[in-house]
Parts: sequence; structure tokens; C-alpha cells
Amino acid sequence: MTSLGLPAIFHPETTDVYDKKNMPRAVYCIHALSLYLYRLGLAPPIYDLYGKVKFTDEEITNMKLELDKYGIQMPAFSKIGGILANELSVDEAAVHAAVVAINEAVDRGEVSVTASALRNPAALLTDLQEALMLIYQEVLKQARMRKAEQAACKGGSEDKDMYEEFLSQREIQELIRTVNVRSAVEQVDEALDAADELSLLAALQRPCLALRGLCPDNGPWYLDQLLVDRQQKALDQGSVDPLEPAELQESISAANQEAQSATNMLLALQGVNASLRGNDPRRTVSCLMNSDLQLPEVFPSAATLYHRELQLLQRRSAQGELHQEELFVAVEMLSAVALINQGVEAGQLQTFSSSLVSPSAGLCDVDHALMDRYMEHLAGVKQQVGGALLTWNQLQEGINSVNSSAQDEHQQLQAVGLINQAVMRGDLQQLTSALMLPSCGLEEIIPANTCRYLALLTRSRQNKAQVSRDPGAELWLADIQEAVKQANQQSQKALKLCLAVAAVNQAVKENRVKQTLRVLSLPDLQLRGVLSDCAAEYQRELSSRMADRTRSGEERSPWVWVQLQDGSFYYFHLNRLEGSWEKPDGFKHHGRFLTQQEIQEVVSSVSASYSRGVLWRSSEALIIRLQARCRGFLVRRRLEGRRRYLIGQTPAVVVIQSHWRRFIQQRAYRRRLQLLYRNWRSVVKIQSLVKMWLVRRRFLARLRFFRHNVDAVIKIQAFFRASRARHQYRLLVRSDTPPLPVLRKFLHLLDLGDGDIREEAELLRLREEVVRSIRANRQLESDLDLMDLKIGLLVRNRATLQEVVSHCKKLTKKNKEQLSDMMDMERSKGLKALSRDRRERLEAYQHLFYLLQTQPLYLAQVIFLMPQSRSTSFMEMLVFSLFSYGSDRREAFLLLQLFTEALRSEIRLKVEQPQDVITGNPTVIKMLVNFYRHARGQNALRDSLGPALQDVLLDHTLSIRTDPVEVYKTWINQTETQTGHKSSLPYEVSAEDALSHPEVQRRIDIAIINLKNLTDRVLKAITSNLNKLPYGLRYTAKVLRDTLKTKFPAASESELYKIVGNLVYYRYMNPAIVAPDGFDVVDRSAGSTLQPEQRHILGSIARMLQHAAANKHFHGDGYHIQALNQYITQTHSKFRKFLHSVCDVPEPEERFSMDEFSELLIVNRPVIYISVSELLNTHKLLLEHQEVLCSDPSDPLRLILTDLGPVPSLQELMGTAADTTTATTTTTTTPAATPGVTSRLGFSPSGEMPADPASESSKMEVSLTLTNKFDVFSDSADKPDARGLLLSTKQLIIDVIRTQSGDSLTDVLRAKTSPDQEVCHDWLMQRRARQDAQTPEKMKRNQSLVANGNLSLEEKKRKILRSLCRLEALGVLRPPRAEEKILQMIAKDIRQQRLHRQRRGAELQKLRQTLSRLQEKSSFHSEQVDFYKHYITSCLDNLTASSKGANKKAAESRGKKQPSALSYSAARLQEKGVLLEIQDLPTTQFKNVVFDITPGPEKGSFSVRARFLGVQMEDFLLKYQDLLQLQYEGVAVMKMFDKAKVNVNLLIFLLNKKFFKK
Repeated sequence: MTSLGLPAIFHPETTDVYDKKNMPRAVYCIHALSLYLYRLGLAPPIYDLYGKVKFTDEEITNMKLELDKYGIQMPAFSKIGGILANELSVDEAAVHAAVVAINEAVDRGEVSVTASALRNPAALLTDLQEALMLIYQEVLKQARMRKAEQAACKGGSEDKDMYEEFLSQREIQELIRTVNVRSAVEQVDEALDAADELSLLAALQRPCLALRGLCPDNGPWYLDQLLVDRQQKALDQGSVDPLEPAELQESISAANQEAQSATNMLLALQGVNASLRGNDPRRTVSCLMNSDLQLPEVFPSAATLYHRELQLLQRRSAQGELHQEELFVAVEMLSAVALINQGVEAGQLQTFSSSLVSPSAGLCDVDHALMDRYMEHLAGVKQQVGGALLTWNQLQEGINSVNSSAQDEHQQLQAVGLINQAVMRGDLQQLTSALMLPSCGLEEIIPANTCRYLALLTRSRQNKAQVSRDPGAELWLADIQEAVKQANQQSQKALKLCLAVAAVNQAVKENRVKQTLRVLSLPDLQLRGVLSDCAAEYQRELSSRMADRTRSGEERSPWVWVQLQDGSFYYFHLNRLEGSWEKPDGFKHHGRFLTQQEIQEVVSSVSASYSRGVLWRSSEALIIRLQARCRGFLVRRRLEGRRRYLIGQTPAVVVIQSHWRRFIQQRAYRRRLQLLYRNWRSVVKIQSLVKMWLVRRRFLARLRFFRHNVDAVIKIQAFFRASRARHQYRLLVRSDTPPLPVLRKFLHLLDLGDGDIREEAELLRLREEVVRSIRANRQLESDLDLMDLKIGLLVRNRATLQEVVSHCKKLTKKNKEQLSDMMDMERSKGLKALSRDRRERLEAYQHLFYLLQTQPLYLAQVIFLMPQSRSTSFMEMLVFSLFSYGSDRREAFLLLQLFTEALRSEIRLKVEQPQDVITGNPTVIKMLVNFYRHARGQNALRDSLGPALQDVLLDHTLSIRTDPVEVYKTWINQTETQTGHKSSLPYEVSAEDALSHPEVQRRIDIAIINLKNLTDRVLKAITSNLNKLPYGLRYTAKVLRDTLKTKFPAASESELYKIVGNLVYYRYMNPAIVAPDGFDVVDRSAGSTLQPEQRHILGSIARMLQHAAANKHFHGDGYHIQALNQYITQTHSKFRKFLHSVCDVPEPEERFSMDEFSELLIVNRPVIYISVSELLNTHKLLLEHQEVLCSDPSDPLRLILTDLGPVPSLQELMGTAADTTTATTTTTTTPAATPGVTSRLGFSPSGEMPADPASESSKMEVSLTLTNKFDVFSDSADKPDARGLLLSTKQLIIDVIRTQSGDSLTDVLRAKTSPDQEVCHDWLMQRRARQDAQTPEKMKRNQSLVANGNLSLEEKKRKILRSLCRLEALGVLRPPRAEEKILQMIAKDIRQQRLHRQRRGAELQKLRQTLSRLQEKSSFHSEQVDFYKHYITSCLDNLTASSKGANKKAAESRGKKQPSALSYSAARLQEKGVLLEIQDLPTTQFKNVVFDITPGPEKGSFSVRARFLGVQMEDFLLKYQDLLQLQYEGVAVMKMFDKAKVNVNLLIFLLNKKFFKK
């Protein structure tokens, strides 16, 4: 309560509750906390239960005895602030005098005088410092001068408050506190400059700074922190200003935290060292996890690692103790090692990598590219050690091992690069040295094959570059190894081939056939087609070849070459039987040596010759058949060529044949045509006879069919006539331009029948009854509120009840007799008197309010210009009275136009961002919500929400409390109540502990289900009753959305619908859900109220719906919060669809069937009922804002205000003078009274009490029949009104086309009129005249339309033509389609007339229902009146009995009657504190002034008579009820006789003591 700022009087003590020592203080606390929670939206307010809670006489008597026993006086709690002000014990007069003395001393400018005045105890000033008196003087003088200048700018008046120029006690105290704080701040800054710790502590401990948490032991931390903060402030702001008190408090708090952290760290470090001396790893980890040590994260799973390593570190330290820095570094490294072990165990490469490279791990030579190899290697090491945690040394060894392997691989890559470089250069020596490198790892490298290595590697690189399309492609190690292996294999094969070729040459040379055949068959020689049958031939041919070379004398060298399949050459030495891939120096091939190719040629040639001979001999028959097939092929080819030629000439043949057939057919046709031309007469005669016979036969058959089915023919004709009528009706309803004959058929719908007149009269009567009932009920409610206030003051001050009784009698009489006739009284007097001046004034007011009705822009601007405090009270009553509470569709349409226009103006001029509509609380939104919730939407709320809320209230078994702690406590209480034993569970627990109990979870689950079901029930009632929402509210929501979208195109749809939801749900529906009894949504009997549990249920439902509408989740992590948030998300989509549907409404013109000319089509003139005070205030308000509303001199509003002139007085308007039979009584309020505001009991700010007759006259209501000042039907005007001319023209056209027929309006107007048509027209006009004669006065048509009915048909035609030309000139109709446009308007009038009849019936039913509800409300108020009468009667009986007993006891003790008058001298009253001063009379003369106080002529009044030196001076009538009202409003001083100032509270005390019971 202290943190919320509640005064000390609101703090109850334990004895106040248990021993009833100070019950008002406890009740104050409850009421204040209720108001605070209500403003936060957490709880409903505590309403005034007076009139709603019924007590028996026995209960009242018992409570009275208990209150008297303890001497307790229960106050009225509706105005806690005023009551607290009256119960303060401080002498306000003494304070006032001391403050005035201080202001005067400041004006004089003397420091000593000012210091003396400030030290006055009566001034109640605290924390004064003598050293600062000079500064006090300067600061107070400057503030005094500023306040005087502000008062001078505002303008003075006779009733100016002295505190408009003087400094108040609160302002003086605030300035003193400011100076003290500034001095203390500078002292702190000086201590910081000197770095003096003791001076700094002394400055910080000054009371004016009010620093919390100061500790003298933390001086060094304060000094360091403040120096740092001051330096930071200088850097940020670029100035050297001292630190402010708030900044000092932040620095002190931060320094305290640092000091506490240092102490806690030292204790925690001692615990760690002690634990390391033991053998408990878990305790060590627990100590390390202490947050005070500020260590890195510790992992309990590695407890053994921490304990072992830290224990070793502790033993190595010099003192055997670990310091915080050493411990931090060690724990940081060990935690990193533990994380690495966890990553290895989990197999997560990312976690392992981040932990391995962490600086806290301290591992060196870690290569990011080898992370997977590190992990794989360390996992193997971990398996080898049995799964134990790896130490830091083991981790480093594993990393070094992997790095060594990687280095070997790198060297191998370098060797491969050298090989590729040698291959690209073709350097055999470099290639040999590179291949022989140990790091290369190649096997079976033979230096003699280096040349072959280079060839194969070069070929492999070229192939790889061709495949990969990369000219710079390099060979990999596998490619090199493969090439080396292939080269070695090819060398072996080449050597074997050379040896085989040499063997063949040797065998041929020795001429051994079998040996030659055996050698030729060797696999190493790789010969193809060797046949054993050709051995001799092989020997002969090879010998022949060798002999030829011998004869040619070729050189005989020891070297020969052999060409392999890939085209390479291998060189072989015949003597040494060795080979080489490199060409020897001076190489010459052996001339007689046969190579492998030559041997293959010989073998192939001999084998082929032998095979060919064998083949010819075995295939002789096959050759013969092949020759025969070749000859057949040649013959068939010649035949195919002939066939293709014939097919190619086919089109030419076809053309020739077609020409011949055409010639034959044309010749036959010409002959037939010549025959028909010669006999054409006979052909025509035959055709006509045949046609006649056929038609006659069909006609006779059709005629027989019709005669046989004559009934069906009649039905079909009726169907077609009905179809044509429906078609004409659809043309009228749906077509923009219906034909004139169709329009003529439906003109009779515009006529008013007897039923229409009766319904219009009934509608008018019901509207008057509804308006009368609404205003009467509102007046009755206002009187009941006044009764509540007076009864509360009466109970609190034990005053007389006579005035309340008289008010109650007046109220009952008004309820039964006066309220029903209030609207009709005094019609013959005042504003409606039969005189010229009053008649002109009446018509001017009728014109004014008609203009305000039909032009919503004026009232919209007035609402925007007026302050909210005034617009929400006066303007609300004015607007609702002006539009008859929207009882008619016309008034509802115009009122909706006003609301929407005012809303658009508010958004256009005031709203800077969309959220301003929610936070700004526009006046027009408050007005329309109040209207549609009370005046027109109460039935909608009751019908839609009533059944659902009634079911909720009737179910007393529901429990929807979801707070775990609250549910837990309820469960404990129920258990203790049922068992009679105290529960073993603790009473105070946290939410987590409460949720740990299954019973609490079960109850919360049930509560959540109940809450969801109840919320769904209410939500379904809202969404399913969309059509029951007031149309005006829905259309206003649509206008709000569209206007905001137009002004803020970047706003999202979600943001716009959030604002719409705030209007539709939060402002309109939410209050009715929270407090259904306050909005008459549910049925409640008189004096009954909702229970707190019911309030809680309704508040919870409303909060759920509010969160769902805004899609706002609850804060918290509990499972019950998550369930509710999930439900809110699901419900929000339903709300969004609902808001979309809310804004999906037609325009008002379509809804109410209104357009720009509808105002001129109404049958009865609009009538409003308005009080005289509202009429005068409206007139005054319009004159005040005349320059803004109608700056144009020709503006209609300015013209009407000019006709009205200045605002008349009440007596002038009513036609009678106010009776002033009572004496003039004047009181003066203290400066605490609010200027310009009239109190609820009728007191003006100056304290004047208005006379009752004038007050009653101002409440009188008058009825105004609204008319338009600017007559639209006057033909004599120079500038006729376009709307009136259009309406008159339409009526004339209707009269003409109903009498005269034609296909178009032009034909009708140009056609001549026959006598029969004139007679028909006259008959129609006479029937209309008879109908007008039977119509009530308020429903008669305009006189201009009646005058047009007297014209003849030809005159009407001529007037129609003139009017059409004038309408074209005015721009209403545009040629050449003027006639078509006006016919469209008439068709629209016919359609709207049908809709008008339908809506009129619905409106009659709705008005009857509204009137029934108003009667029910009147009955409820009657019950309230009876309840008040019963209560007042009981109180009056108790007071009378108690007064008689007190008087009897006083008479017996004194032996005489109690005096009926009191006499006090002014000096005596001054001693009692009742009298403060008498103007122009010194205090030494107070002993000569005597005041006689006697009971007045009325109950509760006193007559005060003043005598000076025994001479009768003046009489003053003092009403006790007025004193109570002044005390209620916090007025402490009042004036009597315009001179004497008295203390109101002490005067009431004196009257209570002397004239009333104790």
C-alpha cells in the first residue's frame, strides 16, 4: 500500500480488524484497493450497495448498538477523497496564514524575514537548512514572479483566487526540496573531485537525497562506481554536470551489488578449497557451480575430472590454496575438456569442433580441416582406455598424431606435384628423381623404364584433360601408380615379344618347319590366323623374305626394334638379349631381321590364301543362287520406276475426266430449265393450290385442338398475363429505365390509404410515448441519484430527514402524475404564447433545430470543438433529444450521419496514427457507444448476451480459478474444513510447488475446461446473433475501418481490425459481460446484486474474450497457461471472421431507403422534445462558435442565428418572472472549489444557491415541430430550390401520366387533352382533397403541393415543361435524357414506398416492445422508491425515539427544558475556531458582536441573527443540508452576511452537539 502511494489513514492494523478498533480505516483500505485493481482491469469495482442490499429492522438495530458501543461513525464511501480531507487534524487556517506570510516575505526580499517565515511551525515545512536560506529566497522569488505573470496572462476577475498568484504550501515545500537536493548533489560532486571517501559518504547520507541501501563499509565501491558513472555521463552528454539523485541511486545500487558479489565470491572460494582437500568429487562440483564464483559452466558428469585435476593444481600451489583467477582458468579449461569428451561420445562433429577450437581448451596445432580425423582418432583412444574421460594431455597427443599423419600425406602430395611437373616438362631426369622419392610411396620403380613411364604418364594426363575438359588437369597418385605398373608390364611383354621374334628368325634361318610352326604358335608373339596345315608355306614365305633381304645386302646390326600395338618402339640387342625403350646412340636396325609385323603379314597372307581356296570349293551352289537373285533385283527396279511415273501423272487424268462430266451435266440442266420457262403459269397455279390446301388443313386441325382443350387455353392465357405482370414488376424494380406504361400501372402504390394514415398516426403516437418515457425515466434516475447522495450525507452526519422525506414525496408524485404530462404542460404560456414576437422566435428555433438535424456537419464540428468533459454530458443529451433517440428511421438515419461525419472529422484532424483512436478515446465514439448500448442497443445486448450470461449466473457449482497457488490454498482450506485437522502441507508455496500436486492439477484442468466452455458459450452468443447488433454500430465500425484505411494506406488489415474490435467488443460488449446487472442484460430484482464469485466468473470470461479479440497471449510457462494460449489462438480466427461480418453492411441510404430527396417525401413533420435549459444552452453554444461553424455571411446557420438574436433569459423565454420569495443567501467558497463547475446540489462556484422555481422551469420540456426556413416550394423566389422544384415536378408528372396514356413522357406532354381525361383528372384531384381533409394536421402535405392540385391538366403540362427547363438550367437534369431521368426517380419513389410500408410495420412492433420495456423500468424505479420510503421511515423512527429519550434525560438532570436558541459572542466562536474573521472589524470588537442561532421554519434549517452592541443587524437562513454538501465537496470556509468567514467543519460539529442527539 505504501508503494502504491496510499495515505497512512488507509493502512489498517491487526487490532482494527479483530477488535473493531478502527473499522473505517479497514473499509477505506478495501475500497481504495478495489479502485486500484479496477483501474488495472484486474477486478470489478465495489459499487454503492445502498438501495440494493436489504436489512431487517433487527439487523439495523443490532448494528447500531455495536457502532454506538465502540463510538464508530461509518462514513459514506462514495467520496473517499473528500472524507479524508475533512478528517485531517491540521488547522488549515493556520497553514493558510503561514503560507501567505511566506509569500509576503519573499516579495519583500529580506532573507532574514523569509527565513523566519519559513521556520514557522504552522507552515508545516520540513528539511530546512540555514545555510541555504539565501538560495531559498532567490528560488522562491523567481517562482513567485513566474506564477504572478501567468495569472496576469489569464486575465483577472473579482472572484480571483489568491493562490493563482501566491505560492501554495505544496509548491514552497517542493522548491525547498529542489534546492536541498541540488546542494547535496554538488557536495557529492566535490567529494568525487577530491576522491575523499569519508566526505562522499557524508554527502550521500543527507536525508534530502533519500538514497536507499547505503552501507558505510562499501565506501571504496561507491567512490569507484560514481567516478566511472560521472565520467560516462560527461562522455555521453558532453557536459560536466553532476550526477542527478536518480543516477546516484543507480550507482549506489550497482556498487552494493559489486561489494556483495566480492564477499560472496570469497566465501565460495573457501568452500572449493576445502572440498578439494577431501575425496568427494560431487561436493567439489557443487561448490564450483556456486554462481558467486562467477566461473564458467561446470558439467556434473565430469566431476571426477574436475576433482582430480584441481586437486593436483592445489597441491602444486605455494600456499596450498587456489585463488579465483587460477580457479577460473582451470575450470574454464576443464569444462572445455569435458565438452570435448561429450562431443566425442555423442558423435556430433559440430559440437566437437566448436569445443576443440575453443580458446578455453588451450589445445595447440589444431587444424580445422582435420576435425573429422581428430574425432575418429580420439574416439578410438577413448575405447582403448575403457570409455573414461580423456585428459588434456591425451587430447593433445591425439591431435599431434593426426597432424603427423596429415603431414605425411602432405609430403606425398608434394611428390605427386613434382611428378606432374616433370611429366608436363618431359624431363626424364626430374621424373626419375621424383619417382624415387620415399614420400611418394610408389613400388617397383625401374630406372630403365623411365622413358616408358614418361610416355604413359603423358598419355594418361592428356586423356584426363580431355575427359575433364581441363587443360591443367593433373595426375593423382593412383594414376601414377597405375602408369608405373602398366609400364613395367609392357616392358616385360615387349621383352618377351622380342625374344619370340628372335626365335622365329632363328628357326626360319635354320629352315626347321616344325620348329618354325611351334615358335609361331607362341602366345607372346601374338600372331593371328596361324594354321598347322600351312606350316610349309610359312617356312617358304619367311625364308623367301629373309633371302631377299640377304641379297639386297642390308646392314647387319646387333640392334632391332619392335613396334607395339600403341605405336611405340622397343629396342632389343640380339647379342645381349636385353631391351630398352630409349633409342640407343647410333642405332641401326638389323637388315635381315624379320619384325613381328612382317611375320604377321606373311602368316595372314598364307592363311587367307589357303582359306579362300577351301571356301570356293565348298560354296559353288550358293554362288549360283546369288547371281539369280541379282538379276531379279534389276528387273523389279525397272517395273517400280514405271509405276511411279503413272502415279505422278494421276492429277492430270482426274482434271480431264472432271471437265468432261461437267460438260455433260450442264447440257442436261439447260434443257430442263428451258422446259420450265415455257410452262411457268401452270407451275405457279399448282404450287398455290397445294400451299392453300396444306395451310387450311393445319388451321382446321389447330382449331379443333383449341376447342377440345378450351380450359387449358384459359389457364395458359392467365399464366402469360401473370408472367407479363411479373415481367413489368421486375422492370420496375430492377430496370434503371422502366417503360412509361409499366410505370403507370404501379403509380397507385404512391397513394396513401386509410390503413397507411392510421399506421402513421399510431407510429407518431408511439414515438411521442417512447420519447416521453425515456426522458421521464432519465429524470427519475437523476432524482434517485440525488436521493442516494442526500441519504448518504444524512446517515454520515446524523442530520434531519425532513428534507429527504419531502424530496421522496415529490419524487413519488412526479412518478405517478407529473412525469406523464411534463411534455404537454404550459402550452399556452411562454415560448408558444399566441403573440407575434413569440411566434417568430418559435419558428426561428424550429428552423434552427431542423437545420441542425438535416446538416450533420454543424453538430459534428461542435462536438470536435468542445472539450470532452462538456461534450460527453451536455452534447449527449442535446444530440439524443434533437434526434428523438433515433426512434424513427429518419431520425436514426440522420443521427447515424452525424456520428459518422463526426468520426471522420476526428480521424482527419486529430488522429496521427491508427492507435490514437484507442488511446485518445474520441468523444464521438463514447457518444455512439453509449447511445447504442442504452438507448437503442439495450434490447440487442439483452437478447444476444442475456440467455448465455443468465445460464452462467444460475450455475453456482462452477469453478474457473486457474491460479495454482489460489487453487492449492482452496484445496487446503477444504481439506481442513472437512477433516477438522490441520493439513501437513505448507500454506505458502510457489506456483511450481502447487502444480506438483495431482489434486491441484486436476482442479486446474476442470477449471480450464469450464472456462473454455463458458467462453465458447458467450462467444457463440455473440457470433450467432450478428444480425441483432445495432445497424448503426456496425456501419460506424465500417466507416472507422475505411476512414483509417484511406488516411493510413500502409496500415495492415490486422491493425485495422484490432481497432474495430476495440469498438465493437471492448467498448460495446465487454462492459455488459463484466457487469450485466448494470446494463440490464439479465433480470435482477430491486436491491439484489451479484456475488463476488459471479463477478469473478464474468470477469474471467471477459478477459478471455478480450485476449482472443486482440490475439494476446497470457504470460507464463505453466501448462495451464499454454492450454489457454492455444485456445486464444483458435478463438481469434472466429473473432476475425466475426469482425469481417460486422463490417459487411449496406449503406444507410439503402438500409433506410433514404436519398437526397427523401426529406421532402415525409408525410408528417418531425417533432422533437427538448428542455428549456438545453434550448438556451444550444443557442449560446452556437453563438460562441459562430465564426468557425458559419464564417460565410450567406450560410443558412448564420442567417438563422441572426434571426434569433442574443440568447434570451429564462424568464423572457418562459413568459413569467421567477418567484423570489426566499431571502438572498450568499456563501463564498475557498480556493479549493473548482471554478466554472456547478455542484450536484445546485451550488454555483461562487457559492450562490439558485432559486427552486427557476431550476424547475429550466427542466420544463417543449415540443418543436421542425420546419425548413428556406421553403423549397415557393415559385416566386428568384432562386428556387432545386430539390423542391424537382419534387413538385414529379408530383405533376404523376398526376398527368395517371390520366393520359402514351409511350413516352414527351408524347404525353405534347398530346392534346380530351374532355374525358379532364373529368378523370378532376375526379382524382377531388378524391385526394377528401383524403387530405381526413388527414391529421401533423401529417398534411406541403401547401405548395396542395396548390398544384388545383391546376387543370393542360396547365400542369405547361408547368411540367417549364419546370423541366428550369431543372436543366439548374443542372439537376441533363438533356437530352431529362424525361428519362425524372421517370427513373419516380420509379425509385415507388420502390421505396413499398419498403417504407414494410419497415413501418416493423417499426411499430419495435416501438411497442420498447415502450413495454420502458414500463418495466418504471416499475423497477417504483420498487426503488418504495424501498427508500421504507428505509427513511425506519431511520426517522429511530431518530425520533432516540431524540425523545435524550431530551427527557437532559430535562431530568437539569430540571428545566432544553433551550431552543443558542447565543454566542464572536470572541467565543473565535475561540472555538468556528469564526475566522469579520471583514472590516478588528478582533478587539468581537466581544460586542453576538450571534443567535435558532431552529428555522423548515426542518434542518437554522436562523442566524447578528447583533452589534445589542442592535439587531441582519438575519441569515442557514440550511443544514447545504452545510453537509459543502463539507462533502471539501469546502472548509464559507461566508455569512457577506462579511463573516466561518469554519464549515466546526460549525457542523457545533450544531450536532447542541441540536442533535449524541
